Amino acid sequence: MIKKLLFAIFAAAAFALAAEPLVIEGRLVEIPGKMPSNDLYSYVYVFKYKVQKVVSGDYESKEILVGVYNPLIARGKVKDKMAAKSKGNVGEFKAKAKQTLTLVPLEGNWDGAVEDEYFDNESPRYLAIEVNE
Repeated sequence: MIKKLLFAIFAAAAFALAAEPLVIEGRLVEIPGKMPSNDLYSYVYVFKYKVQKVVSGDYESKEILVGVYNPLIARGKVKDKMAAKSKGNVGEFKAKAKQTLTLVPLEGNWDGAVEDEYFDNESPRYLAIEVNE
């Protein structure tokens, strides 16, 4: 009984730690391809960032693949069900821009269309829930 209780507490603590978002300072390396217009459908577009600093969380690679919900809409201006996951002050995503990103795993946080030109790259994808300049 005590073992089961301890296991449940440990599992809950591990889940709570895993739920913490990753915060990085990064530079947008490139915008691959052409982003579809937002009037066609809602989507997440995957960008590649060079990680300059990990502010909080655990990440060790120098590059990271980040999905941004409807990136043609300025952060903070999204008004649909994804508004809570589209915060920030970035008006337009531009290559070489330096930004601070709050990230969560893409899987489990978005189940719609994903525009991803990095199909040969098996790195995990993250969803930017806040992007600031």
